[in-house]
Amino acid sequence: MKRNIIIFGIGHYGKNAYWKLKDAYHITAFADNNRDVQGTFYEGIPVVSGEELMHMNRGDTDIVICTRAYYQIGTQIFDMGIFSYYVMLEGFLYHTDLNETMMPVELCKASYLRKRDGEKNILFVQNAACIRTYKIAKAMKEEGYKVYLLYTLAPPYAAYEEFADIYEDIWGFSSANGILDFISNSDFDIVHCSNEPDILVNIVQRSNKPVVADTHDMQSIRSDTDFDTLVLEYLANVNSDGVMYTSAYGANIAKNKYRLDEKKVFYVNNMVMEQASVSQALPKLSASDNTIHCVYEGGVVGNNKESHRFFDEMWKKITDAGVHIHFFSPSSIEYCKRLEDISSLIHYEGNINGEKLILEMTKYDCGLAVFNSVNNNKFHLESASPNKVYEYISAGIPVISAGAKSLKEFVEQYHVGIELDFSGDIRKQLEEACKLHIDDDFLTRNNMTMKSCGKELAAFYESIKQKQAIGCR
Repeated sequence: MKRNIIIFGIGHYGKNAYWKLKDAYHITAFADNNRDVQGTFYEGIPVVSGEELMHMNRGDTDIVICTRAYYQIGTQIFDMGIFSYYVMLEGFLYHTDLNETMMPVELCKASYLRKRDGEKNILFVQNAACIRTYKIAKAMKEEGYKVYLLYTLAPPYAAYEEFADIYEDIWGFSSANGILDFISNSDFDIVHCSNEPDILVNIVQRSNKPVVADTHDMQSIRSDTDFDTLVLEYLANVNSDGVMYTSAYGANIAKNKYRLDEKKVFYVNNMVMEQASVSQALPKLSASDNTIHCVYEGGVVGNNKESHRFFDEMWKKITDAGVHIHFFSPSSIEYCKRLEDISSLIHYEGNINGEKLILEMTKYDCGLAVFNSVNNNKFHLESASPNKVYEYISAGIPVISAGAKSLKEFVEQYHVGIELDFSGDIRKQLEEACKLHIDDDFLTRNNMTMKSCGKELAAFYESIKQKQAIGCR
């Protein structure tokens, strides 16, 4: 691929392609057919119309199409006389010209990993490493493992720059062949591969290394899952040497659905790494105005009323009771701003994470874990393990749950929150909830930190390694 590139598509795939390619290539422009984004900039790079490509000097420039509508875009630029272009989806790169169609291209030229005598290591594989992967990697590092990361879609610094330094090395690959060659010829003890989607799990299963499939999100219990996704999930579960889930509920569904051997199944909740110290807790906002200030952290969805993260109606009911909602979210800034239009008591606070977020949340009175439970998404909600619940507790604030029976049982069993009844007096319920006291060592004392699971996690990995070693004799 030439040194200069134009990325066609400024959506999800285009932005991630920018973060993956920006260090090795000069991205001169984005192109997009959406008139609403034409004339804008992303990371200082202009967004032009697709038609403008005809008038640009492209002699030393390649075009990388980053949209699922790549066939239509390919036809569009072919009609402009552009017969050679690339397509990048999920971080996988393909080349098309007059002689070949969608030919895989590998950009990574990394040498195979060679480990030292006595070294134990784990390769974490994910399209874009998330907080859960980071926490598990850190826990394993503290147990004496060398931890490495292989990604396809975007590097850690695209979203969680502070987490990148946990890994001994990080590689970005752009083809299935490249991934398999690198893993099979390197000295990795075990591969921990995370889903959504299950594409990478099915690829790394073809290597000669034991694979643990970490199912962050079971797709088959969603209401809108297509058949291809169901097949990928089946293969990911039955063909992996070990499988991991985020909750006991999810693990039990998988065991029954795929007839999995109990010994290859493990679950670990999306807990905090360790209980944060909030000795320097921030002053409560409610101390200055005598009103309740709730906080929510996580994704929000505005274009799908079937999503468990569609909050418009629920948040309207809460704010109608005179309660403030402050939220931190990595979702579209445009939609986050639109949520503020629902009520003057809804406040978008930006996007931060980790210990900074936990400290920031100490100034609120309670944390919202209320979800939009409709149709089949109720099964998905029961299988989930929301990071936010443990982070609220780490911040010392009570949890307000709704929409998930498992969360209701959790907050009531441990007296760390309430189940909100939207048909009752919302303000009165929240006032009572805010009186609950959360001990500073609650998570540590109840072994609800990723650090407390370290030895059990290590034992699971070792059992999977041993099982494969016996099978190969």
